[in-house]
Amino acid sequence: MLLVVADRDLASEQAGMAIETVLGGLRRAVPDVVTFTEPGIGATGSARQPTVMVLDDTVPSNEMAGAVAAAAEVLCIAAEAKPGIKENLGIGTRTGRSKPLWLVLVAEERPDTALTAHLVGAVKVYWTPPKPTRLSAGRLAGLGKKLSAAAAVAPVSDVLDVASWNASAHAAARRRLEGLLAADDVEEYQIMGDRHMVVHYSNNTRMVVDSPFVSEQEMMETSRHLAAFGGPTSQRFDPLDPRVDMQIAGRWRLHAEGHVISPPTMVLRSNWAGKISIHDLGVCDYRLGRVLIEAVAGQVRANMVIAAPMSGGKTTLAQALLGEVPETERIDTIEDTPELKLLEYRIHMQSYERLTRDPNNDGFGKFSMADHIRDAKRSNSDKLVVGEVRGEGTMALLDAMSSGLSGCLVTIHAHPGRGVLDKLIAYASSEGAELSYSRQQIAGAVDLLVWMGRDEEGNRVVGDVTQIDGFDEATGRISTRCLWRRVPGRKHAIPVAWPDGRIEELYGSAGVAEDLKEEIAAAQAQAPPPVDGQMALEDAVTATPSLSRGV
Repeated sequence: MLLVVADRDLASEQAGMAIETVLGGLRRAVPDVVTFTEPGIGATGSARQPTVMVLDDTVPSNEMAGAVAAAAEVLCIAAEAKPGIKENLGIGTRTGRSKPLWLVLVAEERPDTALTAHLVGAVKVYWTPPKPTRLSAGRLAGLGKKLSAAAAVAPVSDVLDVASWNASAHAAARRRLEGLLAADDVEEYQIMGDRHMVVHYSNNTRMVVDSPFVSEQEMMETSRHLAAFGGPTSQRFDPLDPRVDMQIAGRWRLHAEGHVISPPTMVLRSNWAGKISIHDLGVCDYRLGRVLIEAVAGQVRANMVIAAPMSGGKTTLAQALLGEVPETERIDTIEDTPELKLLEYRIHMQSYERLTRDPNNDGFGKFSMADHIRDAKRSNSDKLVVGEVRGEGTMALLDAMSSGLSGCLVTIHAHPGRGVLDKLIAYASSEGAELSYSRQQIAGAVDLLVWMGRDEEGNRVVGDVTQIDGFDEATGRISTRCLWRRVPGRKHAIPVAWPDGRIEELYGSAGVAEDLKEEIAAAQAQAPPPVDGQMALEDAVTATPSLSRGV
């Protein structure tokens, strides 16, 4: 690869004229030459073609070092021969890289080219006036032909060069995504190779636009360099490990897949973790926000299940609430895939991230949610947080939550209302427990069910908050009451019933009891008579709820 560097002190028009003249001569020798204007991922895919990279000397030093590392020879276009030009470009003997340097001077007066070449250590110095003559243009074209052999040399030659090249390639990979990552009104990008990209906006609208990648190879190389150099630890992205998950640019989670899927895909999901409170999220009435914070971090606490469909905002809400927990308390998070990342996002500095692990091919090495719950209890954890409950370990979790731990938080994918309880019951029963016993354990462990939905404009909101009152041994059912529900035309859920027991104490501790009593009394006075006590909770999202229900 040939590297062409333009001096910042040379007028861009003059530098461009000289570069085009050299490249014109080079193209006559190798017509299929490929030209790039930034270091990084593109050139790695063109190793079989003659390659020229054109930069100016204002690029960051690490990226210049990567470009120099990949080049076979270097051509500098300048207004004057500056002292130490080779060292400034990183090709002096002290850098450990010896690269042939050619110099083109664009100046009114002709210098002593032989002496200049000797002083700066160049192979040869060429001169052209700002307005080139036929003779000077012919010399530059001839230089281009000479450098065609350097352009045909594949990038990267030794271990030191590979490190610098990869570092600059990672920087270029990040730049490919910078425009996307800067958007503050986007929740997710779904990139389908070089075909198109679906943009999910915060208001739940979607738009199909062009992919930011010009080829599938470019997308794969971007994913590979981000995986290798974009995180605290290097990850593979190759046919043997065809997916990568990582955090980039602070609030974005990247998931990429290739090799086993066609076309390759990249998903970028926004996460405002550590940068936003529940009130900033705007998902609920400020009084309900105080209730939820009190449940997780206050004096009177309650165990809570947050449910939502895919991309419904469970993780973001959980992070906002956990950010209110005093730093002196220990939080243990248990997940299959790390998403909460309380320590990494600096949400809570006394948190421990626990990940479940599947067995290896020989059947060994499994570490389940139940294993982590047992160890967290032995570590005297103040709070358990389980992200994405999926079945195994549910009974161990319920046992821990009903054995003295309060303010615990669980997230789950579920439909609104009764769907949340149905999912919990199914998970608990899947471990062999009788249906009635599963319900009894849930009633003893869980205090509040919070369901996240969308309003008419597509914004995330808390759509339903239900209290679990207890377990009726006679009927074998869980009794519940809807405390907050969202009605059409209202931005946030409104209070519709007064709580009892622990949650009534929690309202008082949160400082919202007096404010809500009158509003709830007025709402109940206008409500129609209670319906069947076993009304499904999803009905409560659109209908006036009863004050007591059974599931």
